[in-house]
Amino acid sequence: MENTANKIADILHDYRSNDGIRIDINRILTWANQFEVNDRKFLLEELLNILPKSYLSKPDAISGLKESLEFLTNKYGFDETITFLQQSHFLNLQADHKSQSVLLEFLNDLTKSEYGVDIKKGNSKAKYWVYLDDVFASGGSFKRDIIPLISEFGVENFLGQEKKLINLSFFLHSWGFANTKFSLLNEFSRDFVRQIDWIRFEEIENHPRINYYNPNPSFNNAFPVKRSDHEIFDEYLQTLTNADRNEEFAYRSPETPRVEAFFSSPENRVKYEWIILEKGIEIINRIEHISRPIRPLGLVPPSYKTFGAGSHAFTWRNVSNTCPLVYWWEANGWYPLFPVANRGL
Repeated sequence: MENTANKIADILHDYRSNDGIRIDINRILTWANQFEVNDRKFLLEELLNILPKSYLSKPDAISGLKESLEFLTNKYGFDETITFLQQSHFLNLQADHKSQSVLLEFLNDLTKSEYGVDIKKGNSKAKYWVYLDDVFASGGSFKRDIIPLISEFGVENFLGQEKKLINLSFFLHSWGFANTKFSLLNEFSRDFVRQIDWIRFEEIENHPRINYYNPNPSFNNAFPVKRSDHEIFDEYLQTLTNADRNEEFAYRSPETPRVEAFFSSPENRVKYEWIILEKGIEIINRIEHISRPIRPLGLVPPSYKTFGAGSHAFTWRNVSNTCPLVYWWEANGWYPLFPVANRGL
């Protein structure tokens, strides 16, 4: 276990390092020792397999942002990134304690050092409006911010000036993405939705509805199959008395994904999902007053009768609340692997 924990610590070496946080072998083992004895070694080994696909270090974020800016520069026909930046307006619409303002500061340091452009100065006449965020999950924040903005500006005015809205995120959930596009289509028009470009570093393919448009999702999230010999999962779902949507998607079909590429094997996926789901339910049962969106596998819209988003979206500066509770919950006698920053529920 110690060898695996050391390798995990190497990957997570810069997690909130500017805040004095250090995820070392002691922290990792303390976290793992909260699970059943026979599960601890397995969980650490599976986590070591998952982290290279789900942890975004600070250098990786800088590299990814530069690649995204260069991609957009080429997409819109500019010869230099500096010209694209000068024609762009970076939206700052979230509350100060949210991630957007922090990420904009981070991006501004990058654009000033690499291109000599201060994006904080803004450009009210810019053609390209950029909405930066770390995780696009349900799309709720994006809609709450963008719908009033476009309504006030005027959708016809936006289209007439041939503006573009760019959603730039580190992680994007495919289910929330699909639902958001549908909502914006109903709110505005198909022409407006066509003026949105969606740029992401990683896509979390969690849309559970299998159809022509979504034939083979990778389900690179925690999405459990039903366990017939264990009633605790079904019993938990029945406690969600105020949730009435998507119960048919609480469990993953055993036939999906067709090829396992996120976990180390199909069998280990099942075992991992059951362990963290059961422990997440145990954590929830300790909470006296539960916020409606909280689920054992991470936050979802409160109307969803499911176990949670199950995403694995870890960055050098924080952990998404759409991740399983076992990773970030810090109360009720639970010791998190990732201490969170500015988490309000």
